[in-house]
Amino acid sequence: MVETSEGSFYYAGDTALTLDMNLIAEEFALRFAVLPIGDTFTMGTADAIKAAKLCGAKKVVGVHYNTFPPIQIDTTAAQAAFANDGLELLLPAIGSTIEL
Repeated sequence: MVETSEGSFYYAGDTALTLDMNLIAEEFALRFAVLPIGDTFTMGTADAIKAAKLCGAKKVVGVHYNTFPPIQIDTTAAQAAFANDGLELLLPAIGSTIEL
């Protein structure tokens, strides 16, 4: 968890889905969450959607994907899956900057 004067966000790091993520929503109103979506070594798209719902994040920045073959994902399908659940998935290119 990171709290700033502009709001809070959750950085999951290299992790899988855990039910402890629902504790975040009990104490913090998140502006966004940073969740891994590469699937092989971390959670994949489906679990990241569950994680976003558990922690109360409507906006997610995806990380730990598309950097080498075992964690390649279909970015269009991932964004569509998030959108189908009423969530926004941001997938910044490596080395790019995004505004939240």
